[in-house]
Amino acid sequence: MWAFVFKRTLIALSVALTISVLCFSLLQLSGDLALSIGGPEATAEQVEQIRVDYGLDRPVIQQFTSWLWGAIQLDFGRSYYYQSDVMDLVVERLPVTMTLGIMSLAIALGVSIPLGVVAALKRGSWIDRVAMTIAVTGQAMPNFWFGLTLIIVFAVNLQWLPAAGSDSWQGFVLPAIALGYYATPAMMRLTRSGMLEVLEADYIRTARAKGLRTGTVIFKHALRNAVIPVVALAAVELG
Repeated sequence: MWAFVFKRTLIALSVALTISVLCFSLLQLSGDLALSIGGPEATAEQVEQIRVDYGLDRPVIQQFTSWLWGAIQLDFGRSYYYQSDVMDLVVERLPVTMTLGIMSLAIALGVSIPLGVVAALKRGSWIDRVAMTIAVTGQAMPNFWFGLTLIIVFAVNLQWLPAAGSDSWQGFVLPAIALGYYATPAMMRLTRSGMLEVLEADYIRTARAKGLRTGTVIFKHALRNAVIPVVALAAVELG
């Protein structure tokens, strides 16, 4: 087990390091960062001072290793755009991000699991076809387009909810629905396929042969085994 954990940790660190190198390289290809930060009105002295303040006057390798050492200590440097510490920006936005992630995940699970269960129990019926249509449509529909549609309908036309903002819970509703609907199709298909597989298992047939109620068989024996892949996917989506 520990070998598996070590291997996965090593892979995760390798991926993070590779992404960091690629992002840093792309940032260097974008041109003189000091000129971008200072803007067109900055003088030559101001641009040079920006280079000194942000360490842009040092060799590229030294810039990256300095940032990497700081990142290991959770010091990600200063934002070129916001002119403040990156860690402070992350801490400031983390509560809103977590709230939005939890709300969208709750919506996705609350819709996908019941639909997937019903679709599996009513396999081949119109309910199953409607559920699969929702899944296919949700996977094919661009998430940004669905979000814009929600804003136009509920924020602009009906004026029921705000289009943006995190001052109240109403501001989270539309983005949570948009993100939740994006994750719903995959979870629903996983629930449906998992239920169909579990319902054919020997222990389910044994439970039915013993005379257990249908609800007990479905929710106590079948569902909790069928949703294991859904829980794994939900963890990935939340991460």
